[in-house]
Amino acid sequence: MEALREAIGQEALVARLAERADTGTLAHAMLFTGAPGRGGLALALALARRLHCTSKAQPEACGSCPSCQQHDQLQHPDLHFTFPVIKPPGKDKALSSDQLGTWRSMLREVGPHFDMTDLRDRMALGNKQPFISVHEAADVLRRLSLTAHAGGWKVQVIWGAQSMRTDTANKLLKVIEEPPAKTLFILLADSTENILATILSRTQIVPIPPVAVEDATSWLEGLGVAGDRIEDAVALGEGDLARCRRMAMEDTAGEFAMFVDWMRTCFARDGRKAAALADGFHDLGREDQKQFLAYALHMVRQCIVGNYGAAVAVRLRASERGFAEKFAPYIHHGNVVDMQMELEKAARDVTGNVYGRTVFLDLSMRMMELLHRPR
Repeated sequence: MEALREAIGQEALVARLAERADTGTLAHAMLFTGAPGRGGLALALALARRLHCTSKAQPEACGSCPSCQQHDQLQHPDLHFTFPVIKPPGKDKALSSDQLGTWRSMLREVGPHFDMTDLRDRMALGNKQPFISVHEAADVLRRLSLTAHAGGWKVQVIWGAQSMRTDTANKLLKVIEEPPAKTLFILLADSTENILATILSRTQIVPIPPVAVEDATSWLEGLGVAGDRIEDAVALGEGDLARCRRMAMEDTAGEFAMFVDWMRTCFARDGRKAAALADGFHDLGREDQKQFLAYALHMVRQCIVGNYGAAVAVRLRASERGFAEKFAPYIHHGNVVDMQMELEKAARDVTGNVYGRTVFLDLSMRMMELLHRPR
């Protein structure tokens, strides 16, 4: 279970938090912010392992005591996980415990560097949106009210904390502010943007920095990724190991072809073709729609970088560069901000379950105007 002990590139943070744990200065509630693939979960697991380790003679968990062995199997009785789920068929509550086996298998097989895209695929959610329910909050309160099995720390990890609904967050407020003795909350979220302000005020925010290029490269090499794929994956992954792994192992040719076709259609102001593309976009399903919009936003940003003479900073695959060089002149200071805003708005609409065809057709009409806007 070596993969569960790896906080790739975050060794300094691990050491700092371990020191705080040993000196009794650790905050009782922390919010780790940053893309999931940066290693926040790995950091949380390392800290929980250190708190539970029965050998205190070294700065890191010993790896051999009964507690560490339980951590290796993800079976420590005082380590609790909460993460976004949906209500299973025939049940009226959405609880992490119903998917705990899936969560553990994900950690064992992939390690802690995964994101919601990976977990959604593992849970086979389709277009359903997972969330952290108020029933989950009640379950957390129940678990933490019990005496610790080993008489030591109870650690509650809330992964994907941005998925907490308002009633969920409100129900957890008091216990996060005044937890039982020797209880640690570790919340993990992409950013603070969708976290309730009252939760933010009760947690110590710990930003997780991007993983360094050399660390990401070594990690991908360890996974057996072909050498010719690693450089592109690391450049496009931007310090997020979950993204790096996907970039290295997935083919984005379909997204690229759709983006090129869409941009040419918008530039030609071909309304009939745009309507046909909107039908195809709608058929993708919500998650693939969001993924395509994220890809389109990435391409627009890379074009503006290349257009203003920073070619060395452009992060594109070799197959994408040829089109981007021709397309970049149409992305400039007169339209790029509005383009980004329109793509981000479309992504929010898709997340909010607005009809996909309508979103894409409206976005296409705006792009037709923006691509012909003068500098």
